[in-house]
Amino acid sequence: MKPTSSMRKAFSSILQKIKQQPWLIFILLVFAGVFASITFVNHYFFRTYGWDLGINHNAIWDYAHFRWNDCMIMLPHKVFSNVLSDHFSLYPVLIAPFYWVFGTWTMLLLQFLSILFGALGVYRFVRYLGASPLLGRLALVHFFAFYGIYSALGFDYHDNVVATMFVPWLLLAFHTKNWKQALIFSLLIMIAKENMALWLVFIGFGLFFRGILTRDKSLLIWSGALSLSALVFFVLVIKVIIPGLALPGGEYMHNSFTALGKDFGEVLKNILLHPIDALKLLVENHLGQVEYDGIKKETYIGLLLAGGAALMFTPEYLIMLLPIIGQKMFNDDPSRWGINYHYSIEFAPILVIAFYTVLLKLPDFKKLFQFVAPQETQGKKIQVVSGFIGVALCVGSTIHFMDNRVSTWYKRENVKFYSPSHWKQNFNVSETHEIVASIPQDARVSAQSALAPHLAFRDYIYHFPYIGDADYVALFVIDPNPYPMSWEAYEKMIIDMKNSGKWEVFKQNNAVLILKKK
Repeated sequence: MKPTSSMRKAFSSILQKIKQQPWLIFILLVFAGVFASITFVNHYFFRTYGWDLGINHNAIWDYAHFRWNDCMIMLPHKVFSNVLSDHFSLYPVLIAPFYWVFGTWTMLLLQFLSILFGALGVYRFVRYLGASPLLGRLALVHFFAFYGIYSALGFDYHDNVVATMFVPWLLLAFHTKNWKQALIFSLLIMIAKENMALWLVFIGFGLFFRGILTRDKSLLIWSGALSLSALVFFVLVIKVIIPGLALPGGEYMHNSFTALGKDFGEVLKNILLHPIDALKLLVENHLGQVEYDGIKKETYIGLLLAGGAALMFTPEYLIMLLPIIGQKMFNDDPSRWGINYHYSIEFAPILVIAFYTVLLKLPDFKKLFQFVAPQETQGKKIQVVSGFIGVALCVGSTIHFMDNRVSTWYKRENVKFYSPSHWKQNFNVSETHEIVASIPQDARVSAQSALAPHLAFRDYIYHFPYIGDADYVALFVIDPNPYPMSWEAYEKMIIDMKNSGKWEVFKQNNAVLILKKK
């Protein structure tokens, strides 16, 4: 097929843009390589897990075959008639057709590309605010250097990562009054997960606050509509849709803020009636166990080093982050308090945008520096120097956090892409993939956590130690963390299964053991 004139023009336009902004393309390519070396390498080396990548893989496999997903991989902890009764996320439904092309890499590829898209949104927004091309590139590097991106990529795929990357584009659409794009990005964020809809409520509040300051009636109307519609959607999902999809007697299961109340209504009520107690929970280890001391403090230090002080001068962005801070620090799960996993990703675009919003106000102080340089150029120099300082602090803190974290469950090899240990395993990886792939596609399988994502494209997949009616059990025999069991209990269960007379060895090497039901 010969290229058409329109194709040639489009290709020529792309080449022209590359020639015009070589540094922008270079930055994107460098960090694309870094992020690919984390997320895709982890999956190849069996550092992705049943919870949550295995859950998503089983969901897209079912959707790609035109049926609902009952998510047996979560048995016996949670029993669903439909995975949407756990979290109302429509991304797996939308992305499912790509399973036929990208297979086991589908969800990770979506997350990878979304981060690059979000970065371009940050760059475009900062440039819209008046940043020079150099300052815009600094903002791009600043965003890419944020520790939360590396922590998220080091732990599977998550819908909130993708949704977060639409936020800078949403903000840009509101600022430019492109209401069609604002509607599209609002919907894309809203359908990611129910807590993303709650976040949208506060993003609307922040934009409404800006509308009050600027006396912008259209901004007030549209931001108010955003908050109201997102709130209605959130309540509808947790009170009607999720309980309706659940088994009889089911209800929304993620009210994990018992320090403040049994459901979202009580949480809001207690925050309003007891604000001092709520503020204390933001900094205190409310579980009381000593191993969780310092986790919340580490998060605040990380945010400050990444540019968080700018939030004190940009209240509209601080308002937007209130639910993110609350859902982290009020949570019953201490792993959410800190800088691990995907629980900090929402800060990335907002912090960077807030930081450069403040920098762009620095020319107001240029008269203080007239003795150094002419009045008309000094402001830009202050911005650029401050931008370099901000990037340096962000990069330095991220590198520090890759080596040193308060939490004892942090896995350095999942995140430290520059470490030799990240690029290898103490077993033959290609042989292990072959052994795992030899399990029949129609077999019912119970798999250890790190094997589950590679075996989840089937009708029946369980997360070991739940076995159910499995025909095969796939286990790592050298994994030091056989979640959710202790190593001693894990080994004992394997020995008991071998001695039971019900199972025989199907295949094995020094890393994995595949048992087949006799």
